[in-house]
Amino acid sequence: MADENIIVYTDKTVVKVQGLDVKGLDTRALEKILMDKFHSVVRVIGVTGSSIDMDIYGIDPEQIEKDEHGLIQAISTTEGVTATELAKLAGAEKIVPVDINHIPQRDHDYCARERWLHHD
Repeated sequence: MADENIIVYTDKTVVKVQGLDVKGLDTRALEKILMDKFHSVVRVIGVTGSSIDMDIYGIDPEQIEKDEHGLIQAISTTEGVTATELAKLAGAEKIVPVDINHIPQRDHDYCARERWLHHD
């Protein structure tokens, strides 16, 4: 079993919202607010002082872009986040599926650091 890998396709859109004022954010509270809004699973994957990156599952980027104002408004209802006049959707991209038959074989499994150590 140790030599087997399981690859799962997930219908995921990666979203980035910029122009926020973020201090002391409770990411679980934000995820809950957005899950209630989109009726889907949302995971916060990155936070800076002025932006939030998240994965939203089962939603097309076009739907998120159409509801940009509603998304920013929902985010700003979370304690620790304030939407500024510059708040905008900086990106909403669908993750592209990959055919398992076209994944190149590797001789060894490496952690990210080891891959970069051997990178030309």
